[in-house]
Amino acid sequence: MRAKLRQDKAWLLANAKAVAAKLKLLTEGTRLRIRIPTSASATDTDGWFAILGDLGKGQARLEIWLDSFSGYPERKFYAGLYHPVTQKIAAVTKRVAQELWPIRSMGAHDITKDSYWHFTKRLRRSEFNAPILEIYPKKHTYYGIYDPTRTTSARLNSHFCNRAFALFEDVARALPHAAAQDERREVYPQYENRKRVISHLKRDRSLYLATECKIRDNYKCQVCGLVFEERYGKLGEEFAEAHHRVPLGKLRENVKTRLEDLATVCANCHRMLHKMDGKREDVTKLRGIVRKRRAAAPRRRT
Repeated sequence: MRAKLRQDKAWLLANAKAVAAKLKLLTEGTRLRIRIPTSASATDTDGWFAILGDLGKGQARLEIWLDSFSGYPERKFYAGLYHPVTQKIAAVTKRVAQELWPIRSMGAHDITKDSYWHFTKRLRRSEFNAPILEIYPKKHTYYGIYDPTRTTSARLNSHFCNRAFALFEDVARALPHAAAQDERREVYPQYENRKRVISHLKRDRSLYLATECKIRDNYKCQVCGLVFEERYGKLGEEFAEAHHRVPLGKLRENVKTRLEDLATVCANCHRMLHKMDGKREDVTKLRGIVRKRRAAAPRRRT
């Protein structure tokens, strides 16, 4: 039992360090102040937590937990923000994109304590990987996601690390004076109206939703079937892009992007999709083109 406890604590710290290291490298232009955690603190929720930094002086803290608070017998990962002043967290939730608005608010009436604190009714499956706002006595407030963690011998839970990074990145980019992401601007070459493209990107920049899309599709291109890891080995591990099926010209202001609006694609297919008609069925149409050309290609002797 003690060995299991030590293993879980070490697992938490390893994953927290991985997320912090990625944030430190890839969140330039934001207010994030990241530090690589060197220790994990015990909690009264049958687990531990580590602090990764904050959103600025006096602002919300970035934390990763591994505990039994979700109500399940096995410990689950959690990534989120904490601040003792509820208004500080509320200000963040008001700024993030609709895709990251809390799907549920929870409070003291939702928790109970036996040998440790936990939800009275364990989280439903649909509530994992979705933002939840928690406000407890003395105004201890949390905003974050619970992960449907599975027991594994792997040192890192890559899906959780990707989700945690995407959540913190989206929050950081939503804050005032944060530099905008621009790594996907080049995939809109056929649109001369750059103002419309930039407007679209500002509304559709949820890295968290894109990450969920890629995890759902197992990082496999939904057009040509390419899995980067199979082609390039470890270099291509968990690499892909997310394509928005809804045409730019048909997007309305304040429209909420849903997971089903996105498709995982490789870089080549992504560029081809944005040379097409801008219709929801373009993914299916391009898939048909690829399959037809493959079938018509001459076979080679091995």
